[in-house]
Amino acid sequence: MQDLFFETIAVQRMEMMSRLVSVGACNQEDKAIALDWLAELNAELLKNLIEKDKKNPQNGGSDSGLLQ
Repeated sequence: MQDLFFETIAVQRMEMMSRLVSVGACNQEDKAIALDWLAELNAELLKNLIEKDKKNPQNGGSDSGLLQ
């Protein structure tokens, strides 16, 4: 679980920002900027999770010892 701590925080922050943008008094330009930023954050988070999954020995990742 420790491995997913920072990812969980990132998802919580993205969720909060999504709520604020959707109900807040933002103009269309602000909403577009926020959505673009959320997309970038999400892509980076997904990349990190995929990389961690590749290294996870329990899932047969590259550090499982099978490739040595």
